[in-house]
Amino acid sequence: MTESSIRSYLTTLARTAERAAETLATDASAAADVVLETLERGGTLFFCGNGGSAADAQHLAAEYVVRFQERRPGLPAIALTVDSSILTASGNDLGFEHVFARQVEALGREGDLLVLHSTSGRSENLLRAAAMARLRGVGTLALLARDGGPLASVVDRALIVPTDVTAHAQEVQLALGHAICAEVDRAWGGGERNATVVAALARMRRAEKAQTLWYRALAARAEAEGDAAGSERFNGLHADEQHHLSRLTARLLELGVPLAELRDVRRPVLPDEALDEAVRRREEAEVLAYEALSQLALDDDTRAVVDEILESERHHARALGGKWMPA
Repeated sequence: MTESSIRSYLTTLARTAERAAETLATDASAAADVVLETLERGGTLFFCGNGGSAADAQHLAAEYVVRFQERRPGLPAIALTVDSSILTASGNDLGFEHVFARQVEALGREGDLLVLHSTSGRSENLLRAAAMARLRGVGTLALLARDGGPLASVVDRALIVPTDVTAHAQEVQLALGHAICAEVDRAWGGGERNATVVAALARMRRAEKAQTLWYRALAARAEAEGDAAGSERFNGLHADEQHHLSRLTARLLELGVPLAELRDVRRPVLPDEALDEAVRRREEAEVLAYEALSQLALDDDTRAVVDEILESERHHARALGGKWMPA
């Protein structure tokens, strides 16, 4: 391939992207709103397509589940193109035209969103998937090209890339998918307004309350048995957990959670034997829980609280005892 042909290919792609920007920006913004609304109400995004479009479907599902540009919680997205057992069973038993529709029937729920990738808009398996989505109350968004084909008329929203070149259509469709994902990232990236973060903090607070009660009960039992060292050890751990509890409570109150919603208590069950092993398991579980929490899109104040507690919990997991606070 000559230098001029490469330049020509990229220039044509750039012009296609420019035309898409001129004609699709408004519709793409509305599509981003639909995706965000789906996720905010707890819905799942489903992606499907054939060939290169299948690769794009998987690519975009990964952006939502893992991350795109911003640090944020994982979001529910499934590519219907990846389970070889389902695809081959459906293709063999029902016919290839049913490979996506069957999964929408099984997995789709009212309020979910099906995103269909196609350059022709004529694939029978996509048309059947869109029809099944309508029956299941699942919204539909199609990324198309050329004239949109029959798929354009049976979905809720269609973004039709203005080109007849299949490769450029797929390249711009992926860019549109990234642009929509970027909008979702921005909306979900603010820790203080993120309901997922607040809910996660509240769950950790409940766990800390149970852990506090657990260590206090162990300290009381050790004291009753005349185990002075055990009593001192568990009182120290209780004091640390009480500190963690107070830090989480204060942050949740600052984030606007009513105090009445923070009064629930889960009574812990004390172990009958192998106490050191029970303590080790609980502390390692807390480390994992706080490490998971630290992966969310936290504002600076919340991150400072989580990092402080995580440091303390890591010390507990290593030392399994003794009062310890960050300096």
